[in-house]
Amino acid sequence: MPHIDVKLVGNPSDQQKKVVAEKIAKIIEDEFGKARKYISVSIEGKSFDEWSEVYYSEIKDNKNIVIKPQYTNPRTFQ
Repeated sequence: MPHIDVKLVGNPSDQQKKVVAEKIAKIIEDEFGKARKYISVSIEGKSFDEWSEVYYSEIKDNKNIVIKPQYTNPRTFQ
């Protein structure tokens, strides 16, 4: 604990994933006071076709989302 799960449209490189994961872990350490040894971060690229499933299952009605996207249609991003 904690575990941070990042999903995005696209296919980031392993190097990009590593850089972003390290930055996220540092923020969690600094802001929540959690030791690095307890932090895990996953980063998963999705296709545009897969994004609708992510949006409807994990984002749309999730009351724990702190920053909501400014779109309501995951196919057009409008």
